[in-house]
Amino acid sequence: MYYLATTADSRTPFPNGRYQVQSSMPLVVRDTQPGTALAPYAQMPPLSRPYQRLNAFRWAVPQVHACLNSTWFLLEDAPLTPTGEPWPRLSHAWSKADSLMRLGWLIQIGRLWDACIQESVATSLLDLDNLGVLGWQVRLFYLKPDAARPTLQQLGQCWLRLGALPPNLLPVVEDLAKGRLAQALDLLDALEALVDGPGKVEVVVGATHPGKRSNNEDTFTYDPQGRYALVCDGMGGHDGGEIGSQLALQSLEQRLSQLFYVEGTPSARQMRWSLTDSVYQANQAIYDLNRQQGRQHYRRMGTTLVACCLIGPLLHVAHVGDSRVYLIDRQHCQQLTVDDDVANLEVSMARTTSNTVAGMPNSGALTQALGIMAPNALHPTVQTFVLPEDCLVLLCTDGFCDGALVERFWEQALLPLLTQDPRAHDQALIDLALRELGGDNITFILIKYVARVRKRSITDLDL
Repeated sequence: MYYLATTADSRTPFPNGRYQVQSSMPLVVRDTQPGTALAPYAQMPPLSRPYQRLNAFRWAVPQVHACLNSTWFLLEDAPLTPTGEPWPRLSHAWSKADSLMRLGWLIQIGRLWDACIQESVATSLLDLDNLGVLGWQVRLFYLKPDAARPTLQQLGQCWLRLGALPPNLLPVVEDLAKGRLAQALDLLDALEALVDGPGKVEVVVGATHPGKRSNNEDTFTYDPQGRYALVCDGMGGHDGGEIGSQLALQSLEQRLSQLFYVEGTPSARQMRWSLTDSVYQANQAIYDLNRQQGRQHYRRMGTTLVACCLIGPLLHVAHVGDSRVYLIDRQHCQQLTVDDDVANLEVSMARTTSNTVAGMPNSGALTQALGIMAPNALHPTVQTFVLPEDCLVLLCTDGFCDGALVERFWEQALLPLLTQDPRAHDQALIDLALRELGGDNITFILIKYVARVRKRSITDLDL
């Protein structure tokens, strides 16, 4: 295993021993004892806290793996290949990527802006060599403390230095550099309005299995054209989970199906608002039924949810609970959602690392789910990503992704489906989950998206 190493005090030498330095720019180290647990350090260095508090952006921000002493700590989920090579820098990859991929990168940076401002690390986004890219994805190498609060105008000036801006993108970046876009939301609106492409959903397949349980509280549905997909994992005592997940599914499907029959295509911001509102409506329906039936505590009906909507190359994702969405392309497999559980709450509050909290009792207990939360207490996560290349979008319950099943088997079981028909492999995927896990209900939906026009992959670039 390879990690990035960083320190609050560059005068302090890296502690030799278990971790061997592989390269210095950036500082990559290799774990020589990957099977040995590392004792947690008593106190987290202050520099590590922004990484933890940005846990919701795990697809773009490395996570603290372990603290070695009072100043040095290691970062996992960093922009490194499995062999420890750094991803191409944005500054190097920009001129060799197509316009849709470039646009997707800038949209991700725009989405990170407000969160990084809040944590006083937005300077990290102004250093083009601090941004690694691989395929559709941007990932930061390090978080750098702000000496002074940076502005969106500085971000625009930084982007102008990239050069070779497409004609439709140049006016937006110039407006940003001149201070005409006052908020990150305005920037996202302008960028997302430019997203266009000939991509389409080629195949959608879904499957479910009770596993070793007598009943199946999972439910799923999808639009045959791949415009939307929903997966729910119910909970709530005798028959409560089945009712809760079905009720959420029916409410959401009704709302989402209506979106595609209204005149005109909704903007990305409108789509996120509609998804959010649909989630609140589903929560309200289950919450009201719980009150009507006098269900309390563990008898309350509830459900997790993952939902996605695809409009052209724009993928909109919503989630509550610990069901997940993954994006798989030829380069890598990336989890887009972060589980709403105790473990991630502890990490996000900078109390511990994900590596340490995994062994704590009840670390997997949910912190929110549909139906059990009062309307004003629910906080669904809704995100948008650009799909510039052929890929698979996987929605699944924990019966399909516990034990890092997807991360361990994506190259063997999912990657080949980019060139095959997933409908011929749905039973094989169920069998994989039954063999490796099997104790819970198993449900997944797999969407195969094709960009039609073959894109040049960032893996073709020199690392």
